[in-house]
Amino acid sequence: MEEEYGEVIRDLAEENQTRKILEILNECSDMEEAKRKARELLKNER
Repeated sequence: MEEEYGEVIRDLAEENQTRKILEILNECSDMEEAKRKARELLKNER
């Protein structure tokens, strides 16, 4: 049972990260800005 919860939490975390990256892509004026912000996001979530 705990293993199932772990999988659900992992899946939700991945989905949340994907949503954040999509939000960054929609907000940025160019690809370089989007890449920079996505790198910052991934670096801060470690």
